[in-house]
Amino acid sequence: MNLVIYTALFADPDLPLEEVGRLFPFTHVKNDVKYVAFTNRKDLKSDFWDVRIVDVPEAMSWRMMSRYHKWKPEILKLPEHTHSIWMDSQCYFKFEPKAIVEHYLKDNKHTAIHHHTDLRSIYVEGMVTSYVYNNDKPSIVNKQLERYHEDGMPYQYDHFETGILIRKNCKESIEFSSEVYKELETDSIRDQISTPYIVWKRREAGDEGILTITESFTAHQGQLPLEKSKIFFTEPKPSEKLKEDLTKR
Repeated sequence: MNLVIYTALFADPDLPLEEVGRLFPFTHVKNDVKYVAFTNRKDLKSDFWDVRIVDVPEAMSWRMMSRYHKWKPEILKLPEHTHSIWMDSQCYFKFEPKAIVEHYLKDNKHTAIHHHTDLRSIYVEGMVTSYVYNNDKPSIVNKQLERYHEDGMPYQYDHFETGILIRKNCKESIEFSSEVYKELETDSIRDQISTPYIVWKRREAGDEGILTITESFTAHQGQLPLEKSKIFFTEPKPSEKLKEDLTKR
């Protein structure tokens, strides 16, 4: 197995670094596993990660740039790999990473994603994310959910925390990830809305390679009766200023 672990952290250059966050300071031996972090912040340093400075296109927001790197690994200049683990910058793990990949994907899965800690419905997610947390405009989210409803997406279905993605580098995982990203380009930037829909569509079409990990890696105690992961964990986000600027949507 050739494994690459990668992350991205893009933010306004004028935002103080303490409000941007950090790359998790792993100290274990890397062996032949590659660790790559993409950022536009030249002040974001790491002794562990291979930090790559990337310019952000004028038409792309900071958060969308992170989504691009999360969901389009095949067009990034990542080291040659057979498998990858994407982690949001505040996520980390405590076990040997190749063993983690083998544990979840085994021989029959191309992608593994954790179930959401609190929700089982994209429709509830859409209402909460747009009306309560203001993570995207209701006009965008409502239109998207109406399309999903008309397409037959169930009210309750596997829902996901997308901060960690375990993937085999193969045709099926690339197609899946590209389909999620296409939704982000045309609809809400919230991949917790589009990911369950694409998973459902692919499963309905016969794709049995997407695993729902029924564990929670989030820092808070969730509303669903999921066991806390003993493998993956997360630090709190440092600032609300990393949210999407809805005036530019």
